[in-house]
Amino acid sequence: MKYAFVVAAAWFLAILDVSAMPYIHPLGVSPDLVLVFAVSWAVVRGHDEALIVVPLCGLIQDLTTSDPIGTSIIALAPAVPIAVAVRLRAIESDFLPTVIAVMGTTACYGVISMTVLGLTGQEIGLFHSLFRVILPGIVVNAIFTPVVYLPTHWLSPRPAAWLQGSARLPSSL
Repeated sequence: MKYAFVVAAAWFLAILDVSAMPYIHPLGVSPDLVLVFAVSWAVVRGHDEALIVVPLCGLIQDLTTSDPIGTSIIALAPAVPIAVAVRLRAIESDFLPTVIAVMGTTACYGVISMTVLGLTGQEIGLFHSLFRVILPGIVVNAIFTPVVYLPTHWLSPRPAAWLQGSARLPSSL
């Protein structure tokens, strides 16, 4: 049932990305809500579910964009190891690790997408791609993270009681 929800949510966000988000472009780029959703799910729900959800989100995103099929799947692949790395934190909240993971995944996604598009014969300006697309995309996706993170966090089960306790530092320190 949860994967049916993931497909529906990712499809909705992908449609939103191609229909409404081009009209919202702070810093000259549109937020990538599917990427933010995949990373939020990976951080909040863990790597076991992320191994299924991230490729699903990449496939759904590929079906709604004009990029070659498989580009988003390959470009979202770093989301799982980045999510695993940021879960090795010593704070109670998942929000800050999610923002960090979104920023890291956005950087990887941009570099991988530009590489794939360059290999398919499209002309890619390196400095333009880096300073006008990837770096602003990192900031914009980080700003839009709460919009997707909060529902993902609210719908996730609470961590086991043995995970909460003296081994974790409170985020107020």
